[in-house]
Amino acid sequence: MTAAQIFQYFLLILLVGITALNFYALTVGRKKKKQAHANYQQTLRLLEQKAFENMQEHKVHFDEKQGYINDLSEGILLTFDTKKKMVGITLKDDFHLFSYDEFVSCKQTYETVENNKLANISVEIETKDSIITLLFGSKPWKAKSYLGKFLLSDTKEFCSLLESRCKDKEASETR
Repeated sequence: MTAAQIFQYFLLILLVGITALNFYALTVGRKKKKQAHANYQQTLRLLEQKAFENMQEHKVHFDEKQGYINDLSEGILLTFDTKKKMVGITLKDDFHLFSYDEFVSCKQTYETVENNKLANISVEIETKDSIITLLFGSKPWKAKSYLGKFLLSDTKEFCSLLESRCKDKEASETR
């Protein structure tokens, strides 16, 4: 056997391996992606039902909503009643309702653990009478990993959305 034949066999084995990985990604990977999307939709649907029940109980009407999923596959539903200027945060086992006036601040928090990984990625919402902590990431994640970036961007988006809605009211009152 010559070096050229050995190289050809090596390339053939390499191409067969790449083809097998692509086939796996197209079949199993696609199924996992569809299942994850279905789980996301189901989680948010359950939270929307709970938010609807709380909406009727507290006589508010949530006309805007934004859903988030943490790394434990638990949902967080942020809802707004723009007419009554109320915010609702629905979790699996909890519900928080406060007015735009009660909102003080929102900040992203996390811990840096070994190997510069981020853990306990959360959002702290301060209202006039309480502090609400929402956990987005409990496990250690590399800050540059896909999920680490995703969780950090979700917490930043959550705070930005909450601040823009609640602070918007203050800006329109001072005009």
